[in-house]
Formats: sequence, C-alpha cells, structure tokens
Amino acid sequence: MHWIPASRSGRWWLVAGASSLLVSLLLWFIRFLILGQPFTGMHAFRFMVLAAILSFLFSFTGWLGARKLWLFSNLGMMIGLILMAMYSKGLTGWEDLVSFLVFLEAVAGGFIAGLIVEGVYFIRRMIKK
Repeated sequence: MHWIPASRSGRWWLVAGASSLLVSLLLWFIRFLILGQPFTGMHAFRFMVLAAILSFLFSFTGWLGARKLWLFSNLGMMIGLILMAMYSKGLTGWEDLVSFLVFLEAVAGGFIAGLIVEGVYFIRRMIKK
C-alpha cells in the first residue's frame, strides 16, 4: 500500500478532490445517460455534493491514518457505482431509487468492512505490545 499517501499528508486533499470529481461524473453518467432521466441542475448539484461529502470523509479518515478504511470505503463506493449502473438497466418504475439504495448499501458495506479490518490490525498491534 505504498501508493496510498502517508498519514497527515497534504496529498489526501488532492485525492479527495479527484475522487469527488470522478464520483460526480460517474453518478451523473448513471443518472442522466443510463437511466435516461432529464438533466436538472438541482439533481446534478445534489449528486456532486454527495460525491464530495463521501470523498472528503473517506480521505479525512485516511489523513487521520486509517488507510485501510479509506481503501475499503472507496472499493465499496466503486462497487456501489457498478451495481447502481447494473440495476439501472431494464427495470421499470423504481429503478432510480433502487439503484441509489444499492449504491448506498455498498458504500456502507465498504465502510463497515474497512472498520473491521482497521480494528483487526489495531488489535494485532496491541497484542504484539
């Protein structure tokens, strides 16, 4: 995990900004192109705010030193985006809500998995001492 920035590094904020931009673009792509919803500035702004909040929250945990939590959270977010795109196709009626809920569940699952991994590593360090 040498490619992940060190704790308290300023590179975390660059990672957060790049992640916010990427996740915003992917959310817009899924919402407005795959789902075929009409573009509205309000929805685009809300997805951008969601992406920024998640990206900066996860990068803040990495900045604090929980690099594995950052990694698993971002993996959960990417899996959630993939699942969101998959569930968006061929459904009728509730596809936008269902796909968004699947995205949020995957993000929560990645965050919880990251917490568990960080906890295991923390316990291992405490036992070694």
